[in-house]
Amino acid sequence: MEKVQREVLSAAMIGTILEWYGIFLFSSGAVFIAHAFLPKGNAIATIAETLFIFAIGFFMRPVGAIFFGHFGDRMGRKRMLLYTLLISGISTGLVGILPTYASAGVFAIILLIILRLLLGFGLGGEWGGAMLLDLENFKTKRGLWGSFVQSTVGIGLILGALAFLILTTILPSAAMYSYGWRIPYLLAFVVLIVGIFIRLRIPETPVFEAAQKERKIAKYPISELFRNHKVNLLLSTLIVASSGTIYYIGVTLLPTLFEVQKIVTVHFAQFAIIGFALAEITFVFIGGVLSDRFGRRVMAIVANVIFIVIVFPSILSKAAAALVVFMVLYGTAHGIGYTAEGDIISEIFPTNVRYTGNSFAYQFANAYVAGPAPYASIALGAVSVFLYPLYGLVFSFLAIASAVKIKETKDVTLGEEKSEVPAT
Repeated sequence: MEKVQREVLSAAMIGTILEWYGIFLFSSGAVFIAHAFLPKGNAIATIAETLFIFAIGFFMRPVGAIFFGHFGDRMGRKRMLLYTLLISGISTGLVGILPTYASAGVFAIILLIILRLLLGFGLGGEWGGAMLLDLENFKTKRGLWGSFVQSTVGIGLILGALAFLILTTILPSAAMYSYGWRIPYLLAFVVLIVGIFIRLRIPETPVFEAAQKERKIAKYPISELFRNHKVNLLLSTLIVASSGTIYYIGVTLLPTLFEVQKIVTVHFAQFAIIGFALAEITFVFIGGVLSDRFGRRVMAIVANVIFIVIVFPSILSKAAAALVVFMVLYGTAHGIGYTAEGDIISEIFPTNVRYTGNSFAYQFANAYVAGPAPYASIALGAVSVFLYPLYGLVFSFLAIASAVKIKETKDVTLGEEKSEVPAT
């Protein structure tokens, strides 16, 4: 691999790893966050409140998508990716130095919520820009190169889980509750410094530079997106929604059901989640390579078919070993479709709205459709155990229909595009 390719891939990955690491630290260390920032009370209720704070960041992701998408399509990908990196690194690292509820009361909770909102805002612009950094720098094998960015979800999930698994192994419980939980957050500052150094070294993408040179920059990308690309935006959002639903049902709902039924311990579930992440990382690359050969739509459909086949058996299983097997299968399904999803929702939009289009589709679908999937599934399951999978199944069938309908293209070069707005 050439030096320039390595630099582009490193720059694209460093920020998304930091974003996902910060997000998954919160869920992996929920018990410590609850102890530090929430008043003492019912243990289950406290954890639920902690996970609610975790979910708050989801609401800011579409806002970040619109904000950074607008300026990314107006001013360039590189500059926005420096801003999103700073936001993610600082908002994650500062959690490690926040005062606790015992010392600052409700003020500590407010500060924690603000930092979670900032992290969600940063992620809203980080993912879309990172994908374009890859796709707009490589002319061939974009499925393969896009896999590097898509692998960062699994990497962030593993790092977040390992951070607390390692620390709880080497530190006594009292130390973990006192100061140990802060260490994983403070490490974000180290990653931030490295990330800034890497991203300052890379140039703007050649595709965006060509758009600037030919004066094909949209004045209001979001207006252009909804006016002339609304069908592709809807189809993209549905494809992302199903992929995200597979992810959150696999990594959140399934282990929770096994824990609540006392089939597995929380510690065992953490290892099952790592199994999910390893399978997901592996098949992100396999799915990316296959998408270059057989097409993005095919891989998106395959991923949803796997989910449709495994969802009922996974919900009804009662053996601890089954959790590991199904977590790996969910990771496989998500990985196969995830790179294809990222490529297809980036490639179908022209340069002048590409950052806005891929970011909005991805963040809106994950925040407002996929994110609530575990809670919606639990609500349905309370009516009947056979209704647990209904939410996910609906969006899988919608995604298959969307993949059939969407007009796939693997060309993101400016020369093949026709601007739909006057030059500005």
